[in-house]
Amino acid sequence: MIELQERHLPIERRCPLVVINMTYNEPGDVEWLVNNFGKDRYLRMCEQVNETLNTHHVLNYLIADVYHKDWDLVSTWDEVKERCCNYSMFDENDKSSFPYWFAHWCSFQLCALNLGIWKFKYLFHDCEKPWLRLIWPYKKVQTWHRNHNSHHLEYGLKHGFDKIDWEALMIDWECSQMSKKQCPLNCREEMENKLSEEKWQPYEKEIKTYLEPLLDSYML
Repeated sequence: MIELQERHLPIERRCPLVVINMTYNEPGDVEWLVNNFGKDRYLRMCEQVNETLNTHHVLNYLIADVYHKDWDLVSTWDEVKERCCNYSMFDENDKSSFPYWFAHWCSFQLCALNLGIWKFKYLFHDCEKPWLRLIWPYKKVQTWHRNHNSHHLEYGLKHGFDKIDWEALMIDWECSQMSKKQCPLNCREEMENKLSEEKWQPYEKEIKTYLEPLLDSYML
């Protein structure tokens, strides 16, 4: 399966378009289609593909839209690209690698500049993470980083929520959707997402007190 996405609502971004090569199914493709569209609709998809096998217009690719429960069949990869905007985003396996860090660093700088709140210190945003990743496993890097950098909520647990750099945290959450596949939310959506977690629910008042005025001020 190849994921492509051009989504706007949070729920849409969590259910991207999926493109499947109908002439060469990978393991799990059939099960995925049946689970998401039902056996009857899957069989109809196959019928449409089979009907074209003896023609010049062979339907090779299925574009499945999970959010709208819709699907379409096209002949060439160029047609797929015309229908979908392909984002080359980083996933869980890339975390804290140099390319992953640099893409996030660039998106952080751009977001800060667009908001008109860029600062010199932002040049060093997350700069230790790819180097630590060379000697530590990712989870250890993540824990150390969040406990020692003031643009993370975990820093507030250790030093007080008044010590958090809320402006940098806002930028960090707002820009992540630009490069990270697992972070499709903007800052306001991510705040609500965090507050849905049991860990952060006792601190809802503090988090909203500091962060919501910033979001309102910058119309995020």
